[in-house]
Amino acid sequence: MIRLLISIALIASLTACINPHRVRVDQGVLIDQSSLENLQAGLTQDQVRRIFGPPSNQSSFSNNRWEYVFRSTDPTFQSDKVKLLVIEFDAQGYVTRWTTPNNKS
Repeated sequence: MIRLLISIALIASLTACINPHRVRVDQGVLIDQSSLENLQAGLTQDQVRRIFGPPSNQSSFSNNRWEYVFRSTDPTFQSDKVKLLVIEFDAQGYVTRWTTPNNKS
């Protein structure tokens, strides 16, 4: 009887290892097309921060390049959304250009 219980417990624990439940982890700023349409050359850094929030990555060498990065452990989640946006500013802090993987402006 004890062998049977040990066998059942062992099989149950191995079954749990085979099909673990994975929690989706999302990090960063998910940018939708309507927010991206508000981005234009000449905006200040404060205006960009109001549209998208603080940048995910800001170059430690220059305040003139901001990156907005979105990461998810689920590759099918929001696949149509922009997951990387790089915004470049001039020396006065105005947007000069921005790029996304699908679009370059």
